[in-house]
Amino acid sequence: MNTSRLLSFILFLSVFFNLSAQNSTNSPTSMFGIGDISTGEAGKYVGMGGVGIALRSGDFLNGLNPSALTALDSMKFVYEAGANLSFEKYSSNGNSSSSITGNVRNLGMGCRILPSWYAAVGITPLSSMGYAVTIAQQVEGTDGSTISSLFEGSGGLSKIYLSNAFKVSKNFSLGANLSYVLGNTTQSEVQGNTTIKEISYKKAFYADFGMQYNMALSKKWNMTFGGVYGFKQQLNLDNALTVINSSNSETLTESLHPKSQYLPQFFGGGVALNNKRLTFTADYKCTQWSVMKSSNSSVKFSDQQQLNLGAEFLAGNLFENPWHYMIGTGFSNSYVVIKDKKPLNSYISAGLGIPVMTGNLLSFGVKYNTQSGSNTGTQRVQSLSFFLNLTFNERTPRSKIY
Repeated sequence: MNTSRLLSFILFLSVFFNLSAQNSTNSPTSMFGIGDISTGEAGKYVGMGGVGIALRSGDFLNGLNPSALTALDSMKFVYEAGANLSFEKYSSNGNSSSSITGNVRNLGMGCRILPSWYAAVGITPLSSMGYAVTIAQQVEGTDGSTISSLFEGSGGLSKIYLSNAFKVSKNFSLGANLSYVLGNTTQSEVQGNTTIKEISYKKAFYADFGMQYNMALSKKWNMTFGGVYGFKQQLNLDNALTVINSSNSETLTESLHPKSQYLPQFFGGGVALNNKRLTFTADYKCTQWSVMKSSNSSVKFSDQQQLNLGAEFLAGNLFENPWHYMIGTGFSNSYVVIKDKKPLNSYISAGLGIPVMTGNLLSFGVKYNTQSGSNTGTQRVQSLSFFLNLTFNERTPRSKIY
C-alpha cells in the first residue's frame, strides 16, 4: 500500500473518531446494558433489509461475513464510507417525544493481499447510549409530596476491525474478523442539589468468523450459503462514581465494581439466490444477550432472534455501471426486557445505488422501523432513517499488491 493511500485512510479514521463520539440514539432503553446495538447496517446492503451473511460482490465490503471478501476484484483497492440520519418518535402512556440523530456508520478499505488471501480494515459503531428522562418520585414519610430526578446518559462503543478471508477452493471461503472494541458511557442522576455520575470505560479484544459456499444451479442461477459465529467475550470495565453536592461544593469520587458485561456469543446463517440481474437473500441470526446480568430487578436481558429478507435488481448495461434497486424487511425482538415485557421490532427498507464514474457506487437507503409497545405496556418507538454510502475503488497493478 502506498503512503498516500495509508495517510488518506488514517485521516478517515480520525474523522470517524471525532464524529462517532456523538450519540446516535435518544431512546430511554439505551440506559440498560451497553446501549442500543448497531445492527451492522452499512454499505450497499442497507436497502436490502440489513442482509449480508450470504452476499458476495466484487465491489463492496461485507462487514457481516468476512469470508465474502474473497469475491473482491483482485485488481482493486475498495474503499467505503457511510453515514445516517434518523428521525425518531417515542410514545408511552399517552406522552410522546421526538428527536433527530445522525452519525458516521462505517469507514473501511479492502483488497487482495495474495492469490488466496484477502483483507480489509475499518471502523464502525457497535452501540450507542443517549437519553434524558425526568421521573417524579414520592418522598417517603410525606403526604404525597414528590421530588423530580433527571436521568441522563451518553456515549457508546466502537469497533476497529481487521478482516481476513481465505479462498480454500473455487467455491468455498473462510474468514475472520479480529476486533478491538473500545468506548465509554456516562450516566448521571440529578436530584435537588445532588448529582451522581457514573463513568464506565470499556474495552475488549474480540473475534468472529464466517464461511461461504457458492455453487451454480444452472447456466443462469447461482446459490450461496453463508454462516457466521462469534464467541462470548467479557468487557474490561474501569468504572468511577462521582457524587457532587452543589450546596456545599463537596465532591466524592470512588471506583466501582459493577456486574460483568459481555460481548455475547452469536451464530447465524444465510442463503442467496442470484443471476446476473436479480438477487434474493435471507438471513437468520441469534445473539445470546441473556449472558448479561442487570443490577435493576425489573430489567433482564433476552437472547435476540433476527430475521432479514432482501432483494436487488440491476438495471441498465451490466458491464457499464448498472443501477441498483434494493428492497428489504426484517423482524427482531429487543434484547432489553422490562418487567417481563418483550417488545418486537419490525422494519422495511429500500435503496438505490447510483453509479458514479467508472466502478464507483453511491448508495441511498431509507428504513422505517417500529417497536411495538401498545400491546406490551412498554414504550413504542418509531423511526425513519436515511443512509448514504459511497463505495469507490482504485485499480492497482497486481505487482503492487504482492
